[in-house]
Amino acid sequence: MANEEKSTDRSKSADINALEADVAFFDARLSLACKQRDTAYQRAQTKTYEILGHVMSGTLQKLREKPKS
Repeated sequence: MANEEKSTDRSKSADINALEADVAFFDARLSLACKQRDTAYQRAQTKTYEILGHVMSGTLQKLREKPKS
């Protein structure tokens, strides 16, 4: 039973770490996108990164708040 808990904790930790890395990536892309000229493609890309970052941040928050079993 203890091994199953450790495996679940590691899996949750890996998920959180991966999401944190993804959010950091989207933040960096947004930062770069703001420095480029304004085109329809650039606006679409910026909007996509904003939405993905927001969704992933919400998922991260839920994972962090999830009580340990």
